[in-house]
Amino acid sequence: MRWISKRKTMVALAAFGLLAASCADWVDDLPELTKKDLKFNPPESSKLYSDDGRLIKTFHGEQNRTVVDLEAIPQHVQDAVIAIEDQRFYEHEGVDLKAIVRATLANIGSGRIEEGGSTITQQYVKQMIIAPGEIAEKSYERKIQEAAFSRQLEKKLSKKVILERYLNTIYLGQGAYGLQAAAKAYFDTRVKKLDVNQGALLAGIIQQPGAFDPFRHPKAAKKRRNTVLNRMLAQDFITERRAAKLSKKPLGVQKINEKEKNRYEAAYFVDYVQKMLTYHPRFDMLGRTPAQRTKALFQGGLRITTTVDLDMQRAADNAVNSILYDANDPHASLVAIEPSNGHVKAMVGGRDYFAKRKETNGRFAKLNLAILGEPRLGPKKSGGTSAGEGRQAGSAFKAFTLAAAIDKGVPLTKTFKGGSCRVFPEIREWAVSPGLCNYEGSAFGQVSLLEATIRSINLVFVQLGLDIGMSATTDIARQMGVRTELLGVPSAPIGANPVNALGMASGYATLASNGVHHPPVAITRIYDTRKEKLLYDAPRTKGEAVISPSTAFIATNALQGVISGGTGTAAAIGRPAAGKTGTGQEYRDAWFAGYTPDLAAAVWVGYPQAEIPMTSTRIGSVTGGSWPAQIWQAFMSPALSGTPPSDFTSPSGLTYVTIDTRSGCVAASGTPTEYRASTPFTPGTEPTNVCVIPDPEPDKKKKKGDDGGRNGDNPGRGNGNGNGDRGDDD
Repeated sequence: MRWISKRKTMVALAAFGLLAASCADWVDDLPELTKKDLKFNPPESSKLYSDDGRLIKTFHGEQNRTVVDLEAIPQHVQDAVIAIEDQRFYEHEGVDLKAIVRATLANIGSGRIEEGGSTITQQYVKQMIIAPGEIAEKSYERKIQEAAFSRQLEKKLSKKVILERYLNTIYLGQGAYGLQAAAKAYFDTRVKKLDVNQGALLAGIIQQPGAFDPFRHPKAAKKRRNTVLNRMLAQDFITERRAAKLSKKPLGVQKINEKEKNRYEAAYFVDYVQKMLTYHPRFDMLGRTPAQRTKALFQGGLRITTTVDLDMQRAADNAVNSILYDANDPHASLVAIEPSNGHVKAMVGGRDYFAKRKETNGRFAKLNLAILGEPRLGPKKSGGTSAGEGRQAGSAFKAFTLAAAIDKGVPLTKTFKGGSCRVFPEIREWAVSPGLCNYEGSAFGQVSLLEATIRSINLVFVQLGLDIGMSATTDIARQMGVRTELLGVPSAPIGANPVNALGMASGYATLASNGVHHPPVAITRIYDTRKEKLLYDAPRTKGEAVISPSTAFIATNALQGVISGGTGTAAAIGRPAAGKTGTGQEYRDAWFAGYTPDLAAAVWVGYPQAEIPMTSTRIGSVTGGSWPAQIWQAFMSPALSGTPPSDFTSPSGLTYVTIDTRSGCVAASGTPTEYRASTPFTPGTEPTNVCVIPDPEPDKKKKKGDDGGRNGDNPGRGNGNGNGDRGDDD
């Protein structure tokens, strides 16, 4: 027998006497609970869901917690906790004097603290009222306060409510607070699906989460679990046979791969959503400052429903990875938007969001390339924009120039001098010979606007910009959905302004929806589970008609030719589709943006660290018609696999004329098939002159479909010394 010092015995008995005294109704001057103490509002994790309700990510701070009703916790789990932590929970009134006596004697006998004697109510009071989020001070005064509060709490709240709160607040290791988070951390399941064995293990962890961690100390955890089973047997919660059978079972915990532990799908989309919630004025209901909003996101118990389609997201990830599979390949961004409502369905913003900084390209992992320079997605000190700057769109921006021209009454049959290079005296940067050039000096004679669109001829679109006004392109691009800063400079019509994939997809979606612009929507609903209040429900608007249906359809008709026989043939998906390639100056950026009636998507390819020429890749020089068009095709085909093909709807009142695409006149009987196109016109703009004598065959060296002569996608500028930058091909 171990002898204990008289002093230790006296101290223990004194402690018991003080605690017993605190339970007496006649003790004066004890602290009293306040209304605030009775409230239950612990930090709770927020959850983010896909459009069909699949959980994508849980946001949590130091305390990972999901509060559940007591009814969601199996009775056998409740029994296990009561058996090991407070077997007389339903009999005492907050403080269990018998347990205190038992614990005191046990501790005196062992010479060390082996039993605490605290009830479930006392534990809850300590954790949530006396020292929330802290380690409670160990003193007799604190124990007296704890006991007094526990007695008062039991007069205010039912046993059911106290137990429910306790089971949602206890710490169970692995960063999990409450049984719901613990069930996920140890068994990758929900608390309502826990079996008796699992429930006993979790109940045993409560006393010492570190010592009984089943991952680090499996033997100690199993011994503790079996202790819980024996306690359950002693209280008739389970039979002797079942206790014996369960005690032989393995722990059954599921160790999550550390590398995969914090991974989740649609990571760049989640990043976009998080930035929206933190900075965008639309979500000021979460707080006035970024700090307040961040706290609401990580501790506010929000349920956030988004627009992302996880099947489309996987298609987007697969498309990028299947084309850019080499570690030395450039990176890509992709955004897909549903034209009818602006819902963002998929987003790729880089190679691997979870790559470590020391890994190849890891330092750019968290840089979301899909939203570079997007306004209202960053702190005020950085101008309120998302990190980074957009990239030149090249000829992909010509879709907006085309729409602006059509909107001002310019028909697709209007002809321009194609040329090879041209001096523009009215534009300083191209006033010196040779001025602006087409791709590799590609030469063209007189060409229609339709053919210039299909071949992407720089000289024509600069002249078009001069005709309609340089700001016309940027004005209509803003209206259609491009939100990055746009300047109405001479090179704007051919894509000198920086843009991002989100803005380009939004702008092209406006064409797909017959000229009606729906701003991008990523979040549809925010529900506060703690207050049981709907905080945000995305308005269902009809959108804003920014260009006429006729303008949108005529532009679409021209852009269909880009895919069917122009610079974007690699993007063909076997259904009606329209789009435009784009290549930045010196092959630094490459784009393809396109759409069907059901989905619009924009793809950018380039290097994240800087605007580095993509001239020495494994395919040579990267153009919009190469990797970007291929990625777009590889994404759109599976993304639309469950959607029946549909054609673009022609607005009423348009007139159709079969034209010769080279000259814009009415096609004659001798016009070659490849140059015949049934083209829509607003009444009064259609051609009437017939091409009596077919135009000469174009330069054999520059046929449609050849890399050399289809387009000049570079916003090429003269450098002032007589050598104009060339336009790069898609």
